[in-house]
Amino acid sequence: MSENKALSERVVIVTGGGRGIGSGISEVLAGAGAHVAIIYPAASEEVHAKKMIEKIEKAGGKASSYLCDIGYREQIESTVAKIHKDLGRIDGLVNNAGICNFASFFEITPENWQRHLDVNLSGPFFLSQAVARFMKEKGKGAIVNISTVSAFRGGNKQVHYISSKGGLNGLTTSMAHEIKGFGIRVNAILCGGVATDININQRADQEARDGKPYVDPPGVRGRGIPTDLGNAALFLLSDASEWVTGSLVAVDGGALIS
Repeated sequence: MSENKALSERVVIVTGGGRGIGSGISEVLAGAGAHVAIIYPAASEEVHAKKMIEKIEKAGGKASSYLCDIGYREQIESTVAKIHKDLGRIDGLVNNAGICNFASFFEITPENWQRHLDVNLSGPFFLSQAVARFMKEKGKGAIVNISTVSAFRGGNKQVHYISSKGGLNGLTTSMAHEIKGFGIRVNAILCGGVATDININQRADQEARDGKPYVDPPGVRGRGIPTDLGNAALFLLSDASEWVTGSLVAVDGGALIS
């Protein structure tokens, strides 16, 4: 675990922090001294949160977990209140949890469309609103949204997902503008291809469509790892980025410029 204690004594919520990109974020933040409050969406996901907590505690860090489907506002309000009661403070929030159920344009149902908006856009908004009420009392806080470079590039079978992430980018900049006066910074990370379930499925779909294996562009490591996003989140949550707000930071191995 890192010796960088830039988040010592701070409490940071990480949605979906038990696996995928969230696991790398949780690991890095805990290594920097934060008590990481991992939010997981369903009972079936608890095992991942518990394994992450075990890994963090074994390395000398602190973490706890909370069940909350962020697609439901009433669950968000009660969960944030419980985290604040249990841990005494909330200093940071990483809106990492998201869904991408691949479907072609004509196959996206109203229910599937709405669920993507609920989890990928409304959830981060209501979570941010809930934690910001506590942050503004202290006059300090940081929120990081995990978005995607695909919001600028498009992608197959992702109209619902990319639309929600485009909205998340707009939420980031507008929210940063509105609450900067309370000492709360808001930024987003534009994630590239990280070896998670979503991107593994996306690459397999592209290979099937092209009829040949995917070849990474030369020069830069082709695929990210979860801690790449964790390191970026650490910077945006720490005092090292106290002059950074409203930014959309690409952490993508150059995908946005390729």
